[in-house]
Amino acid sequence: MLGEQFYNRIEQSRNAFLIFATINILFFSGISFTFVVPGLKGFSLFFVVLTLLMYFIVANIFVGLFKNRIWFVFMICIILNSLGMGWRLWLEWGEFSLAEHTRWAVYVGYPIAGAIIITLFDVLNIFFLERKSAFH
Repeated sequence: MLGEQFYNRIEQSRNAFLIFATINILFFSGISFTFVVPGLKGFSLFFVVLTLLMYFIVANIFVGLFKNRIWFVFMICIILNSLGMGWRLWLEWGEFSLAEHTRWAVYVGYPIAGAIIITLFDVLNIFFLERKSAFH
């Protein structure tokens, strides 16, 4: 969805962009899962928008790194989202603020939902990139 110049820059420094995308998913999945689940204590629309923006940026990076490898992107996102959540739960285990978020629906649903969102952004970006290049 971004310009060809952005994707060319990704091709030039693949490792740097892969590290950035990995850290981004780990960081935002660890921080945001307590703020983006509607109906639970701590829900914030600001964090929902911020997380979606970061996932959009990661999806654009994945377009440049793993074009047409949708299942690979999906599996990487599930693993990284799960690790990010696990990292946060490990650091704050026993905190009263996490008591409401310690449900199996959150443990299983959030990594899957995050991976689906990133994968959908990835598919849409590939679609628009191919469509844009077909007209030029």
